[in-house]
Amino acid sequence: MSYRFILDTNVLDSESIETLAKAHLQDACRSGRCAFYTTPVLLRERLSFISKDRIPVKAVRPITFVLKLKWQRIFNELGGPEGILAGELEGKSQTQYLFTDCTRIKQNLRLILNGGEFGKEARSEILGDQLQWSQNKRQNRDTRRSMRDEVNKRMRNNPRGRRYSRFSTFRERVFEREAIDKIEHKIDSTISKDTLVEYWRKHRGRCPYFNKLIEGRLFVDWHAMAVEQEPKIDINAYEDIEHLVYLVGVDGIVSNEKGFIKTACTELFPSKDFLSTDQFVKRLRYE
Repeated sequence: MSYRFILDTNVLDSESIETLAKAHLQDACRSGRCAFYTTPVLLRERLSFISKDRIPVKAVRPITFVLKLKWQRIFNELGGPEGILAGELEGKSQTQYLFTDCTRIKQNLRLILNGGEFGKEARSEILGDQLQWSQNKRQNRDTRRSMRDEVNKRMRNNPRGRRYSRFSTFRERVFEREAIDKIEHKIDSTISKDTLVEYWRKHRGRCPYFNKLIEGRLFVDWHAMAVEQEPKIDINAYEDIEHLVYLVGVDGIVSNEKGFIKTACTELFPSKDFLSTDQFVKRLRYE
């Protein structure tokens, strides 16, 4: 059975790419020993230059390598009108919402890599997509800052007031409230919010991606309140959580991060692998 994996954004550096190339990852994906699943987070975090009609010199090698990998599927965009979260809550089957077509994305990357330019309509679409992504990042950062300000205020007023020493206790207390709030204010769907909430309450087990996103965002809040600041919560913590959510459908993530995202992965996905580049290469050799 193929080992299904996703890549963290920090693996798209020249050193990691060379390590993976020497380990013959491309051959492993072609033979079926490994299955590479692409994520919107990976593409948008590191491939934003696609909207500028050029690829920086230092990015040419990593992008060439990624394009040569056999892509299994690309996960759909989290939270969008056609995204995973809305699809789950609308009661659709995973074949309808879990993946999207990656053909156009690969064509665009090859076009820019070969020195081509986008047409006016394609450029407008890509720029609009980039704008929405940037707005989501700013909103996530604003949410994180507000959360940190509130936690700091509580701790100044009551230094011994770190409540819920166990994440499971905190999660059980606030999970449903946070999930319903997310549905009512953040999910983009043509179906009424009352219907979505009712579906989630009755069929919670059919919404694993949505549930993990809520659990992950709660983990950010709990960690800030209960575990001091080690490891420190990165300013991109919510984006890290959104990326980890894709672990629901694969076996592991390849990441060289040693901070908060690794801690979050251990808590939220104890049965999934969090492998550094070197650890992943060792796995490839012994598969």
